Amino acid sequence: EKKPPFKTLLGHALVKDEDGKDMHKSAGNAIWFDDAAEKMGVDVMRWMYACQNVEHNLLFGYGPANDARKKLITLWNVYSFYATYAAVDGFDPGTHSLNPKTMTILDRWIMAKTHLLIKDAWKALESYEVAVFMKSFHGFLEDLSNWYVRRNRRRFWKTEDDQDKNTAYLTLYHVLTHTIRAVAPVLPFVTEMIYQNLVRNSEENTPESIHHCDYPDSDDKWINEDLIQNVDSLKKLVELGRSARSQSSQKIRQPLPKVNFAVESNSIATFVLENQDIVLDELNVKSIERLTEAGQLISYQIKPNLRSLGQKYGKGLADIRNLLNQSNPTELVTEIQNSGEITLNKGEFVLSRDDVIIETEAEEGFAAASDSGITVGLSLELTEDLILEGMVRDLVRSVQNMR
Repeated sequence: EKKPPFKTLLGHALVKDEDGKDMHKSAGNAIWFDDAAEKMGVDVMRWMYACQNVEHNLLFGYGPANDARKKLITLWNVYSFYATYAAVDGFDPGTHSLNPKTMTILDRWIMAKTHLLIKDAWKALESYEVAVFMKSFHGFLEDLSNWYVRRNRRRFWKTEDDQDKNTAYLTLYHVLTHTIRAVAPVLPFVTEMIYQNLVRNSEENTPESIHHCDYPDSDDKWINEDLIQNVDSLKKLVELGRSARSQSSQKIRQPLPKVNFAVESNSIATFVLENQDIVLDELNVKSIERLTEAGQLISYQIKPNLRSLGQKYGKGLADIRNLLNQSNPTELVTEIQNSGEITLNKGEFVLSRDDVIIETEAEEGFAAASDSGITVGLSLELTEDLILEGMVRDLVRSVQNMR
């Protein structure tokens, strides 16, 4: 056609081995393309390249490839989960339609996340920032697999084919079909295989290949920012609760009496309490209570990061240390969580998150963790009934393993 084959070309700064060394045949660290394609898989290679900011060096090797493969397997496992149970139940997405009135909170949340991902994809790809899109995609994949599918497994497992089960199938089908089309330019082969098995076998008059489909458009009617914030905060609360439990000596199968939490937003607190069954189940606790202040659960000590602040403020380091010691540490933590920085002495010193070291200590009788404006504390006081219940759970797990 006598035209350039492309209009824009982006190349990584340098491609080095996974230890950051130049690749040389003589050094024995060179990886040939055919070997990499055979051992890693080409979609895994594409994932590694696509996730890397082109301004920086790409560290290429079989170690990073294994990390990328695990993420790719997560996508495949979500598809496999849907395909397995849809085949067992004979579910046909063409005979049903999504009704928002029958959708659960998590159904609406993952739909909002899906269409927000597509909107972000358009913005990122139009500005040639593929790495930005892949970062969003990775976070979305974690939400889809480790929260939506895991929390909804019983809806797919139950024997009766009721409206709730069909809604779960339709939601996951919609999410999968839109997601694979969004990521198809980056992962062309695995998305093509999923498309052939999932879409071509379920819908008539569909394009022969996923790469013949239009790129998906986001639908704003599904995007609910408040719902996303509420569910994401609920997830964060659970993650902090798990972190607090891991800091203690209590196993996840040992029931605990109570989880306390502190959060500034009244709407988030109300949402958490309305959906407390999720928190109680995830953290294996008996009750939940909101506290007015994080200081009731945890105390902070803020120290200057000498390496970072020494470069920025030099001789002002002593003043910064004194100002930090004189300030209320809880207020400083709240400030840096909300704005990402701490302002001292009327703006003379501005400290980022990397400029300070935040040490936490839970109140006696609690294991606690705090982040993103949410503080969670688990009560560690065990009654005899709770100890016995933990023993029963251990026994049940042992029997299940033997079975």
